Amino acid sequence: MNCLIFSCLLAVSAAQLPQFKQEFIYEDEMKCSICRLVIDEIAFRFEQVNPKSTIETGMAGIKSDGTYKQKKIPYLLSDSHITEILDQICDNSWHYVHMGEDPVTKLPHIQRMNSLRGEPTNLVGSKINIQDKELTPDKIKRACFSFVEKYEEEVVEEFVKLVQSKSFVEQRKSPLKKATKRLCNDKDFCSAEFWKKLHKSEL
Repeated sequence: MNCLIFSCLLAVSAAQLPQFKQEFIYEDEMKCSICRLVIDEIAFRFEQVNPKSTIETGMAGIKSDGTYKQKKIPYLLSDSHITEILDQICDNSWHYVHMGEDPVTKLPHIQRMNSLRGEPTNLVGSKINIQDKELTPDKIKRACFSFVEKYEEEVVEEFVKLVQSKSFVEQRKSPLKKATKRLCNDKDFCSAEFWKKLHKSEL
């Protein structure tokens, strides 16, 4: 009897394995699009803050009159600002919809339904039906948290450099284009070969 129950459990587990494998691969396939939406959200939030705004972070010494001198850093670079952005970034997943696949890379393409900067959006061909194999908001949210957790240090380091650049501080040029190129487009997970490697591993 025990052997029969054990055999049934093994059969159920085996039946579930392809589903787990598929979801894992699917999250990897989403990585490029998730990267771009995360970078877009972060860049937009940086654009809303005056790069010359500062925040006091502690003592920087004592003045000649005996009073303490406050240490100031750009608010954009404060731990509180960056942490707040990263903590909230993935809560916007319900703003995004699956638009099919990229014609070049074959990877899933995810788009915001309403543009952050007011540009017109085209949702023709979007896959809004919530089906098991579609990119639902929950799947996008999980993939977002997974990406932020894995690449947080690299993303923060890149933005810290970009928001201190002359083009951003003095000319107010958005860091979006350079950040997207360096953190997403130049990466292996945004290449056409990445999709081929993922699906080759399934064979």
